[in-house]
Amino acid sequence: MYQNYVSAGYGGGVTNPYAQQPYYCPPSFGPDPPSSALSNINEQAATALLKHLDRHELEDLLQNDSKLQSLIDDLPQVKALQVEHDNLVVTTKSLAEYNLSLQPKLESLKQDVAERYQRANSLRTSLIEQKAVLDSLTDRQSLDTVLALLQTETAKTEEESEELADGFCEGRLPAEEFLAQYLPKRTQAHIRRIKSERFAELIRNGPSAVTTTSIPPANSWGATHAQPTNSAPYPTQVPRGPAPKPPYPIGPGYGMPQPSLYNR
Repeated sequence: MYQNYVSAGYGGGVTNPYAQQPYYCPPSFGPDPPSSALSNINEQAATALLKHLDRHELEDLLQNDSKLQSLIDDLPQVKALQVEHDNLVVTTKSLAEYNLSLQPKLESLKQDVAERYQRANSLRTSLIEQKAVLDSLTDRQSLDTVLALLQTETAKTEEESEELADGFCEGRLPAEEFLAQYLPKRTQAHIRRIKSERFAELIRNGPSAVTTTSIPPANSWGATHAQPTNSAPYPTQVPRGPAPKPPYPIGPGYGMPQPSLYNR
């Protein structure tokens, strides 16, 4: 049920006119009678008003439109229709006022939707452009090109680590600074070399090499224990034959420091 505009006090000093208040719904007058029954009711009511009038009064009604209109307005069915009309006007006005009160919120939501839609279109356009750039870069660089770049970076890192070792041997680099720079640089060189070798193997063997879980026993000079399974990503057997060379120069020409030459 809805509360109408007048009874709710809308516009009459109410502090919160947009509160959730029920609106007034006009009372139901029951189902409309059939047209024949309604016609009989109207005729009986009109006849009841005209029975007590004499000829002079009837002629006066015919000649005086205001009296005839007043007589019609006094009919019960006309009064009921007028009440129903007034209730519908009040209800319609109340609903119109409430709908107008929601207009600022509706405009705000419409603006928010428009901004979000514009942002979504902008993100979509940016995604399409970035994908096109990525596709173009992928098409221009083959696997061989990527491998060559990786091998170049590996050689560059190894060369930088050797320069650090030479600087330490020549006394141009303190021990603390040498250790702080040489170990990370050498670790990076080893990682890049392993990646480049693995990548080259994948290129040679094709897509079937992706399922391989073991790494070839290259650079496996540091392995000391065998593992119970062959699924480990590192060498599982101790290498035989002569010991591999360490990853840094130790010849007399380089002067690489050996741990046994210094007192602790």
